[in-house]
Amino acid sequence: MKTKEHPLESLTRGEEEIMQYLWQLEKGSVNDLLSVIQEPKPKYTTVATFIKILERKGYVGYDVKGKSYEYYPLISKEEYAHTIVSSVLESYFEGSLPQMVSFFTRREKLSLQDTDEILEIIRQTKNNPEQ
Repeated sequence: MKTKEHPLESLTRGEEEIMQYLWQLEKGSVNDLLSVIQEPKPKYTTVATFIKILERKGYVGYDVKGKSYEYYPLISKEEYAHTIVSSVLESYFEGSLPQMVSFFTRREKLSLQDTDEILEIIRQTKNNPEQ
């Protein structure tokens, strides 16, 4: 896993799509990935190229299974989401979570039910900070 001194490289849209499928599968070959990718499916070589890039960037590892490779994520979906959200928070909201929440509250026109759910999550987290 990468550290603050050596952060993960950002992903392109295509790389991120392949990671989404790999997180869904947890592990698998290029053919396994192709079996879950929705139409229009990319070519085998395209998926294999994305996997090699993801491996180079530190997102994917592999085990050799006979003549094929079984790939698996080296970073969890939650870790990746945290990295992306943190980047957005720093880049667009000066690191201010209240500014970001305010932005989304105004832009997304949250319903009363949405607001209540968010407040309940905050209450639960405040009462149990180890979550």
